[in-house]
Amino acid sequence: MHPEAEFSFRRAFMRHCRDSIRHYGLWHTIRQLSEAFYRFVRELLPDRRKATFGDLDYDWEHNVDTTRSNVSLRTQLLVAITAHQYFPSEPWLFEEIMQALPADKSNFTFIDLGSGKGRVLLMASQYGFERIIGVELVPEWHRVAAENIAKFSAEHAANKPITSICMDARDFQFPAEPLVVYLFNPFPEPVLAAVMEHLRESVHDGTMDAFIAYRYLEFDHLFSSANWLEKVMGTDQWAVYKITPHADPHR
Repeated sequence: MHPEAEFSFRRAFMRHCRDSIRHYGLWHTIRQLSEAFYRFVRELLPDRRKATFGDLDYDWEHNVDTTRSNVSLRTQLLVAITAHQYFPSEPWLFEEIMQALPADKSNFTFIDLGSGKGRVLLMASQYGFERIIGVELVPEWHRVAAENIAKFSAEHAANKPITSICMDARDFQFPAEPLVVYLFNPFPEPVLAAVMEHLRESVHDGTMDAFIAYRYLEFDHLFSSANWLEKVMGTDQWAVYKITPHADPHR
């Protein structure tokens, strides 16, 4: 079935509310939703319109569409309430993060959670990963990402598979292989906490190397307080954590 046929705004919103109430409580959730709606309206004002185009240089250079422009109002409202507004990763910062990871990436699978229109997937293809996977909830962005991947792969002769999957990151099954998991702060705190727990359970009994690269440190306390993660490098804009699969999560 086509991902847009399976997607439901109401179902996504109700799941967000359930997770948020479980994490925050009812009144904090109501406040969070109110603040999210305010930010959504704020982003529609003329003085904020320029930000929707982000870093256009990358798109012009590679003949792709990865900025926040050309996004429907319905999608903007959905992500404002249930997630975070989409911003494409800056190429120079992404390069910094890649340098903090193991030099030989050829055995690693790269996974971008909340991959949007797919810019990070395209940039990751230049670093020799075994394969590259994007996970995106919003069908509109997934569709654009698939088009970008097809254009980019044809023009740049990409020799490693790049895939965009349209699904909720909380339901994604992490493969049992060396991983680099990338997040540009795509989720509100309750969703991020659920995704982290799912990732921990997926790798806890494994022996493979796994890293989390976290861009924009709004919820970095979730990472820094987890004893199954070891910070290996970071700045005031990003951090890289190594997963220690045999750590006792309850200690």
